[in-house]
Amino acid sequence: MSNPATTLSLRIDVNDPTDLPLTESSRFAVRAEELGFAGVGMPDHPHTGRDVFVRLALAAQQTDRVALFPSVANPVSRHPKVLATEAATLAELAPGRARLMVGSGDLAVRYIGEPGATATQMKSAAETVRETLASRFAANLPVPVYVNASSPRMLAAAGAAADGVYAMVGLDPEVVELAMEHVQNGVRDAGREPGRVAVALGLPVFMAESEEHAYESAARYALSGLLNRNRVFSRVMRKRMPSLEGVSQMSDLSPAHLHALVDAIAAHGAPQDAASSVLEFAERAPTRHFIARIQVAGESPLRAIEVFSAALRAAGGDGVLLEAD
Repeated sequence: MSNPATTLSLRIDVNDPTDLPLTESSRFAVRAEELGFAGVGMPDHPHTGRDVFVRLALAAQQTDRVALFPSVANPVSRHPKVLATEAATLAELAPGRARLMVGSGDLAVRYIGEPGATATQMKSAAETVRETLASRFAANLPVPVYVNASSPRMLAAAGAAADGVYAMVGLDPEVVELAMEHVQNGVRDAGREPGRVAVALGLPVFMAESEEHAYESAARYALSGLLNRNRVFSRVMRKRMPSLEGVSQMSDLSPAHLHALVDAIAAHGAPQDAASSVLEFAERAPTRHFIARIQVAGESPLRAIEVFSAALRAAGGDGVLLEAD
C-alpha cells in the first residue's frame, strides 16, 4: 500500500554542504535537479574563500529548474541593500528561481568578528530588502525573502516582515505547532493578513545501515538543538523532560533521552525507514515545503541525496519528487 503522504504535492529542497573548487561547485545542484528535488540552498561560508552568490550564479547557468538560494545569508556581513542587489542579480540569471534566505548569521559573522543579527535587526533587514527589491530593481523578477528562524522572537520577526519563514524547529508536532503560533503572532502584531507568510520547514534526515547507527549520527545535532535554550525546540523538550535541565554534554544524556531528542528533531534510520518518516511527517505538517539536510553515514553529500531520492521513491513517494527532464 502506498504511503498516504504520496498523494500530497510536496516541495523538497536540499542543502548543499559541499566545498568544491568553483569549477566543480555546481555538481550538487545539477545532480539535485536530475534527481527531482525542487531547490538547492548553498551555505554562506566566506571562510572557505568562496562566495555563495558566485556559486549560486554558476549553478544558475548550469541548471534549468531548481530554485536557488543562499542557506543562509545574513544582514551583518552584507548590508540589506547589498543583499537586495545580489538577490536581483541571481533573479536575472535564474528568472523565477531565485530566493533569498537570511538569518542571524553563524560562521559568516564569526568570520568578520561581529555578533549575529538580533530579531529586531532581522525584521528591519527583511523590510529593507523587500522594499529595495520592489522599488529599485526589476519588479517583474520578484525574489521572495525568507527569514531563517528557530527562536520565538525570530519566528515572530519573520511573520512581521518577511515573505516566508525557514523554520528550523525539528519534527515534533508540539514544537512545530508552537513555532507556527509565533509566526502568526508576528503576522498579527504587524497588522498583516493571516496566511501572508509562506512556511518552509527544515527537514534534518540522518540515514545509516542500522537504526542505532542513525541515532549516533544524529546525536550531536540533537544535542546542539537542546543546548540552544532560546530555540522553541529546546524550550519544549526541557518542559517535557525536566531531567534534561542539567545536560551540557553528550555523556549527560541517557540512551532514552537521546532517542527522544533525535525522534523529535530529525527523520532517521535505514534509508527507506527515514524516507517513510519524512512522508508521514509531511502528511501532518502545516506546510508542503521542506528544506532538507541529508546525511548518510560514511557517504558523500552527493551520494546522500541519491540514496534519499531512491528511498523516497521506494517508500511510495514517486509523486513527491519532480520528474527529471
